Amino acid sequence: MQRLPSAFRILWIGEAVSLFGTATSATLLALLAVTKLNAGAGWMGLLAAATWSPWLILGLPIGALVDQVSPRSAMIASDLVAAGAAGVVPLLWATGTLSLPALLAVAFVLGLCAVVFRAALPRLVLRVVDVAHFGAANSRLYATESASTVVGPGVAGLIAQAVSAAVGVLLDAISFLVSAACLTRIRITSCSSGEPDAMTDDTLVRRVRAGAELVARDRYLRYFAGLAALQNFGLTGLLSLQVLFLVDELAAPQVVIGLVLACGGIGGAIGGLLGPRFARRLGTARAPVVLQLISCGSLLVLFATSGAGVVWMAAGLLLGQFAIVGDNVVRTTWRLSYVPEYLQARVSTTMQMLAFAAMPVSGLVSGWLGQQLGVRMALALMLGCYVAGALTMPFGPLKGRRDLPAPVSLRSEL
Repeated sequence: MQRLPSAFRILWIGEAVSLFGTATSATLLALLAVTKLNAGAGWMGLLAAATWSPWLILGLPIGALVDQVSPRSAMIASDLVAAGAAGVVPLLWATGTLSLPALLAVAFVLGLCAVVFRAALPRLVLRVVDVAHFGAANSRLYATESASTVVGPGVAGLIAQAVSAAVGVLLDAISFLVSAACLTRIRITSCSSGEPDAMTDDTLVRRVRAGAELVARDRYLRYFAGLAALQNFGLTGLLSLQVLFLVDELAAPQVVIGLVLACGGIGGAIGGLLGPRFARRLGTARAPVVLQLISCGSLLVLFATSGAGVVWMAAGLLLGQFAIVGDNVVRTTWRLSYVPEYLQARVSTTMQMLAFAAMPVSGLVSGWLGQQLGVRMALALMLGCYVAGALTMPFGPLKGRRDLPAPVSLRSEL
């Protein structure tokens, strides 16, 4: 395993702790909504929409603003605000005032903090890791994110059964504080070299437009953004309804729910670690195509039944997340070297805004479909959207290529 700089290792530790808390809290909030506040499919859709709508509403301006400030400072600030938002849940629970609208508000604030944190993260990685280690750094970040979902949901189920889901959200608040503390210890000795930002004194609108225009002109970035929008629409439907599916249709106890959801994390952790190997063996263009086709195994979720039949859902989540995370590692590593450093946050938030804009819509649509057609049929339709996107990969701009293109300065010819 490659040895990475100490600054990255500190960032990695902080991320691991924060992601564990986030994975735990996401499951706990869903369990609170379903088991304590009697939320149905409609409310679960709204909860998903609240989590992802900040990307749609504020993603582009946040990306432009984050490109103008220290990425570490932006990430610390987002961690502190997120800790306060998560801490509100147990407080409201203790006073008997917790409600579904309050959960929606907390989900929105946590989503907003995630926008800031994720916009700044690529720039911080660029400043603490040299280009030769981008693949190893991204592999560890994605593998850690997925591994946290192995432990988080399982712990969430145990906490909810032993104490209270609301009390468990305290773990998330504490994890954000730990992440902020780790970030304060990072010492950046030099900034990433690369093209200077010629738009430092430009208006916010023009800075936003610079990132959006690059994505619109570049056929690879444009295709990946559109693909992510379609696939995230489908995957958010799965995420919105999976707890309800396990509780209402499969009659799974809370501990089993945590274990089944953890299988997705196991697959993602393996995919995160093996993604760079796929790229080296198959090529950075062929690997995403193969992994996308493998991810169609997520359709196994639809075969799940009560009792031992939940193994089909576990298998679908494991296989799907293995391929999705492995693909993300390959493409994110490529994008870090492909896009100029000064445009990283803007390009990242532009692509994520396009990708995540579908998520709040998906939350509402999947909730409505669940009410009208039943949860299983709603899952079938949403997963169908995901698979439709995966099947375009062999025919898109990667067709016939072994590797994704090398970076070209300002790429005026695109």
